[in-house]
Amino acid sequence: MAAGVPDEVFVVLVGDMVTEEALPTYQTLLNTFEGCDDPTGTTESAWARWSRGWTSEENRHGDLLNKYLYLSGKCDMRSIEVTIQHLITNGFNPGAQKDPYRGFLYTSFQERATKISHGNVGKLAKEYGASDL
Repeated sequence: MAAGVPDEVFVVLVGDMVTEEALPTYQTLLNTFEGCDDPTGTTESAWARWSRGWTSEENRHGDLLNKYLYLSGKCDMRSIEVTIQHLITNGFNPGAQKDPYRGFLYTSFQERATKISHGNVGKLAKEYGASDL
């Protein structure tokens, strides 16, 4: 259960969730890459199909973390949701300049960092009795 997990671990969980919930900005970014764009939202190119598939799979991560934090009762979810709304509203520019190589370089590092963070948080949570995370 989440009850024994220290607040410090929840702070990291919130950060991880905010990263995952910013998914619309990443989808928008992918659609700017030359040769990888999906101007209609239903383009049948391999990159466009991959991008939509990746987005649908990534969406589950944010949903899961959001529900976990909500059900824990340990977080001010309204404030977190407002933060996410501001983050998405303000947009995101990693400086890829429509270049898929630059863009995928960024996303590759970001994906790896997120995987490491999620794994480490899961290990910490388990130490405090939250084996369900």
